[in-house]
Amino acid sequence: MPTVESESHQEADGGMVESHEVSQDPGGLSNRPAYAESTVVRGASPLATWANVIYVVFAVVDGLIAIRFLLKLLAANPEAGFAQLIYGVTAPLMAPFVGLLGTPAASNGSQLEVTSLVAIVVYALVGWLLTRLVALFANRSVTRSRREIN
Repeated sequence: MPTVESESHQEADGGMVESHEVSQDPGGLSNRPAYAESTVVRGASPLATWANVIYVVFAVVDGLIAIRFLLKLLAANPEAGFAQLIYGVTAPLMAPFVGLLGTPAASNGSQLEVTSLVAIVVYALVGWLLTRLVALFANRSVTRSRREIN
């Protein structure tokens, strides 16, 4: 009893439809499929790309604020070019948190800028929340079906 398999791929409704059919020919008289399988894979919408963009933006923001925290903690020279760059870029990001908590300082100029830690947590939570909201609209589904044919 020979077995014949065929596959096809086509786009339908914004997704890829993959079909796989197996036919058995009992005695060479008929060419009826023994079973047919189809898989419908719906790709992620363009909103999924936005979720990745949101993650990257908030990761960069958190990274810059973390560098600011380390520079203050290690008493970096605020007149150095890199320190000026980081402080200048992060100043607008830190503005909502200014005066929220105190900033303990040591005699060597080292500062424990607790508001930077709060800002990192807040921005991370906002980024996570936004990506979850986008994920509600950008889901991907896979549907498999198999039917026996007599």
